[in-house]
Amino acid sequence: MQTTSTLPIGARTSQAALLLYLGLGALCAIKVNVIGEVYVGEFIAAAYGLAVLSTLRIERGYATFLGLTLMWAFAQALSDLSNSTPLTSSIKGVLAPGVFFLTVFAIGTHFSEGSPKRMWYFLIGAALSEIFNVSRAPTEEILYNPWKWGYAMPVLMLVLCYLALARAGALRIALCILAYCTVSVVFDFRSAAGLPLLALLIYLLRRTSVVAWVRSLTNTRGGIPLLFGVLVLVIAALNALFSMVFAHAGEFRFLTPEAAHKYTVQATSDLGILFGGRSEILISVRAFLDAPLLGHGSWAVDRNGYQDAYSVIVYQMGAALSDAIVVTDDTLIPAHSFLMGALVWSGVVGGIYWLCMLARTLWLFVRNMPTLPIFFYVGTAQFVWDVFFSPFSADHRWETALFLGMLFAWHQSHRHRQPRSVQ
Repeated sequence: MQTTSTLPIGARTSQAALLLYLGLGALCAIKVNVIGEVYVGEFIAAAYGLAVLSTLRIERGYATFLGLTLMWAFAQALSDLSNSTPLTSSIKGVLAPGVFFLTVFAIGTHFSEGSPKRMWYFLIGAALSEIFNVSRAPTEEILYNPWKWGYAMPVLMLVLCYLALARAGALRIALCILAYCTVSVVFDFRSAAGLPLLALLIYLLRRTSVVAWVRSLTNTRGGIPLLFGVLVLVIAALNALFSMVFAHAGEFRFLTPEAAHKYTVQATSDLGILFGGRSEILISVRAFLDAPLLGHGSWAVDRNGYQDAYSVIVYQMGAALSDAIVVTDDTLIPAHSFLMGALVWSGVVGGIYWLCMLARTLWLFVRNMPTLPIFFYVGTAQFVWDVFFSPFSADHRWETALFLGMLFAWHQSHRHRQPRSVQ
């Protein structure tokens, strides 16, 4: 049984047009340095998005998104003024919300009409471009672990696009995802192994009564808070489960000694495997509580010894990877999370932004589950992970905007249709 991948609007797209989108995706995935790291696609999306906005015709969902974006950017500007943030850092911090919005808006608006093949060819072009760029100029991290720091994400994109274009059945999807997860485990990339596996499980259970109940929450008053409650329970359960498993990481012969030691320490710490691996959240919370209204400014500089306090806390909670308290020369406040980074940089408004975006994404995903290809299941799992456990870097800004734009486009295309499946 397969889910449909046919959007309601748009006849067949010519092969030449598809190749054009392939090339456009490759061009958009090129990263340049203009004040900070920016993708060519973000420039193109900004021009396209501003042109559409100039017509003063905008969907209600995007209007809310735009309002939140302006609030976050304004809060960031106030924070930078309050903290005397250097001009270059401030420009990057204040513009980031707008760049993100325009990318999501442009992609979501453009791909909401026409053949869905354009979407997949665009993503394939972006993935191939990233693979080429990684191979052409590898960093030290990529040379050390080429899969984790270089090839894993674009390869996953290619696999998911192939499955969507082939309209693959459950067996083929499962085999491809399991193969990818196996490679990720071998190369010590646990999130790349766990998240697609979790997404696959939800995908295979999408027609069960439990998922039907979760979907019913999107039509219920107070459904979004309940969805958050379900999400919290899932995260807590996964933390407990994987902590039990990785407490015995030393017995996993496929792991390197360094990886086995890291997993064992984190799994047996007071925080568990998930939060032990992202223990920065402990000191990020403290930094936010010290400046909840305006935050510490863009690229929040550590002026109050947060790095030292973080090292002590991690050691005390048993999550340190060495027997001594580590002294670091990092000058920034630790914040390894979209959510906590925004709270630390711009205060409570930044946190509200990401909680609202998470709520909207979960609603869109759950609402459209019957028609969504596996790409969106994996993308949603990755987005939830990033909100809580990944920094809002240029790479994450671009990749997240790609996913959210495609999800918005899919929803807009299907909102007037009844979900159907193809046998």
